[in-house]
Amino acid sequence: MQVKFSVITTILWVGLLLPSPGWAQESQAASQGDLVIPESYITRMRQEGPVLEVTLKEAVRLALVNNLEIAIENYNEDLNQEQIIKTRGFYDPTYSLSFGWSSSESPTTSSLQAGGAITVNNTDRFSFDNHLLQNVAGGGILDISFINSRNLTNSQFSFINPRYNSTFNVAFTQPLWRGFRKTDTERQIELFNLDSDINETQFEQRVSEIVQQVQDQYWELAYAVEANETQRQSVVLAAIQYENNRKRVEIGVMAPIEITASQAEIARREQEMIQSEVQIIIAQNALKRLLASDSGASIWNVVLIPTDVPQIEDVLISLEESIRTALERRPELEQIQLQMEQNEINRSYYQKNGKPRLNVRGNFGSNGASGQVFDPMGESVPDDPRFGNFTRAWTQVFTFEFPVWGVFLDLQIPLRNRSNKADVATALIRERQLLSTLKNQEQMIIVEVRNAYESLATRRKSLEAATVASRLSREQLEGETKRFEAGLSTNFEVLRFQRDLAQSQVSELRALVDYQLSVTALQKALFTIVEETDIVLAKGSEN
Repeated sequence: MQVKFSVITTILWVGLLLPSPGWAQESQAASQGDLVIPESYITRMRQEGPVLEVTLKEAVRLALVNNLEIAIENYNEDLNQEQIIKTRGFYDPTYSLSFGWSSSESPTTSSLQAGGAITVNNTDRFSFDNHLLQNVAGGGILDISFINSRNLTNSQFSFINPRYNSTFNVAFTQPLWRGFRKTDTERQIELFNLDSDINETQFEQRVSEIVQQVQDQYWELAYAVEANETQRQSVVLAAIQYENNRKRVEIGVMAPIEITASQAEIARREQEMIQSEVQIIIAQNALKRLLASDSGASIWNVVLIPTDVPQIEDVLISLEESIRTALERRPELEQIQLQMEQNEINRSYYQKNGKPRLNVRGNFGSNGASGQVFDPMGESVPDDPRFGNFTRAWTQVFTFEFPVWGVFLDLQIPLRNRSNKADVATALIRERQLLSTLKNQEQMIIVEVRNAYESLATRRKSLEAATVASRLSREQLEGETKRFEAGLSTNFEVLRFQRDLAQSQVSELRALVDYQLSVTALQKALFTIVEETDIVLAKGSEN
């Protein structure tokens, strides 16, 4: 049921009749003799500068696109994704290449060291090594190496000089107990993935909060504008009363002091009308803060005019259904449940990490050696199969002429592991803490739903009472005006009833806005506010 406020139904006399403005209805400046009717706030703003007429849904969309807090939440998600990529980098292969030249000289202390009368043993070495290291999912480590060197010595006992050595080796180490499958890297990736889910729920929660803030501030601005219109209409009534009194003084049926009283009343109501614009400015800037992307946004240079009207909606859901819906949908509970999943991952990892370490290692490869081959007499032997350079050594390696292999089991038993026991105990304590937090959060949500649900019913009654009070004030003013025209009442009483009418209509405005705020609070408590606003939300995208 849509309700438009009758801000003021003026009771005019002396042939002057003004239309009732409704919710934020415009009223053009007009004059009747000495009577000047002030223009409405909206009309003045349209004349003075650019305005932006905005609906509630448009305001929400602007906020979700431009709000800085939404942007911050998106940055948090981006940071978390980079953490996941960084952690997965543990499985990126590493290739290393090393070149080097070295030379060493040492005095010989034995004829068996270098032979003959050689007093200084000299060795020159050139090497280039290749390594490829790969961490494998499941805890394994793969190491592929290809090592090469050239050695030249003055030792007479070296029958291959210079000597070319090559070694190719593939080694693999796999944990069988601690570190098997559930590695620390895998644990971190699982935790970061759950962090992404938590960030998603935090994003949804923040969006719902911002939607509520926008809606609340939108209705506060609408209320401030309409309350100002109410004050303006009150000025109109006072001005009409003044005009009526002036004519009565002219014909001699009223004392001149009544004109002074009417002028004072007009001045007082004009002051109240001007002061009410301060609330418009405050409400408007608060709404712009939610809609603007930065302090230099163009929206700060326009005047916002809300165009939507508050509506009275019947609540079709029971309190029990409301509580059940909130417990099923609220992101705060989902966040705690995701944190419990993270804690279970940690607990499982710590328990397994306290076990003995049992690794199986295996390697397979080949060696090769070649060079300048000499016989015992010191003559070169080019027909020797080892005669050659790196090419010959590499042929031996990759045809596996001299294979190398090995299989090993490594066992490491912790005799005492207080650090691990503390980690497990911490995870168990954290589990109990999260369970208590979950129950506490459920209670807080239930209280929030109850407050919103029951406040809505109270606000509805308050609105009905304010509507009746406004209607009765209007009827009282009508009756007192007729009594005044018949000479049975005074100017003071008419002005007092005018003030009462303005106050009752402002109270009616406030009651309607408060009811609308209660509806928004209930939608927020049920976490249906985004759906009710008909917003399709996706992180990082405009709506």
